[in-house]
Amino acid sequence: MSRFGPNPQNFFEAVYRETPPWDVGGPQPALAALLDAYPPASPVLDVGCGSGDLAIALAQRGLQVLGIDFVDTAIAQAREKTAALSPEVANLLDFQVADALWPSHLKRRFGAVVDSGFLHLFEGEQRDRFIDELAVTLQPSGRYYLLAFAVEFPIPNSPHQVTEAEVRNRFTVEKGWQIHAVRAEEFLSRIAPVPAIGACIERL
Repeated sequence: MSRFGPNPQNFFEAVYRETPPWDVGGPQPALAALLDAYPPASPVLDVGCGSGDLAIALAQRGLQVLGIDFVDTAIAQAREKTAALSPEVANLLDFQVADALWPSHLKRRFGAVVDSGFLHLFEGEQRDRFIDELAVTLQPSGRYYLLAFAVEFPIPNSPHQVTEAEVRNRFTVEKGWQIHAVRAEEFLSRIAPVPAIGACIERL
């Protein structure tokens, strides 16, 4: 069973009926800084895009972005935000209800995949599967941008820890990856900031 109950989709649908604690009114600053330091290439896939703030910020940089999430309410909110944008930015955005654990099902390749609090929702085998999916979803030289909790809260409905050692073990040159950066960061929330890990990893 998931830490988010027998039906995680129901849990997250309920969370999005109000403002989720991780919805801080814009992209996570740590992830934005990582994108500044290591610029992404279009098109960009935002996995677990929520209500769309990161995808919108990327489109405002001039990038074509697809945001996917399995929460219908979150996608509806993202589309509402898009409707309020200038046509130049809105035309760069698309939001779809989809299972972000399986990006290969989109049957598209991307220049970048951004992950603001997605990988840390899962444990071992699901992480293995998702990283295998990343490998076939990214174009050669495409980049994966990660921001995840670096601490473990042993309570229901909370993410799992992602450590630097795990990132370095999962994303090796032998497996077809080059790590550009792994660094200590903060993940902001409306409750309190959480110690986090940020990374930029390139598909060779």
